[in-house]
Amino acid sequence: MRFEVFGAFWGTFDAGDAVRVCNLTRFGALLEAQHPLAIESVQSLCLVFDGQPALAEARVRHHVQADASRPDSYLVGVEFISTSTAFLEAVDRLVAYRALPT
Repeated sequence: MRFEVFGAFWGTFDAGDAVRVCNLTRFGALLEAQHPLAIESVQSLCLVFDGQPALAEARVRHHVQADASRPDSYLVGVEFISTSTAFLEAVDRLVAYRALPT
């Protein structure tokens, strides 16, 4: 899985499906996706911030259908299991950016 984060935190799976990052911390993320990922599967992540890629591995912990009226929408929770320093710094910068008053 690769995240290309721009503004509203959109990203892509390596298969090309768009995902929305609903929640992001140093420990994991909640994603909205068109397809569920296999529980306990390990996904490679690449978070791009200011054009700089940062790598991590994440384990899928849960998924649920996001909305009964939208059968192609799932909330997928991932836990980061191996992160680079650059990845954690990118997460910190994104969280700080989102916390700024608008």
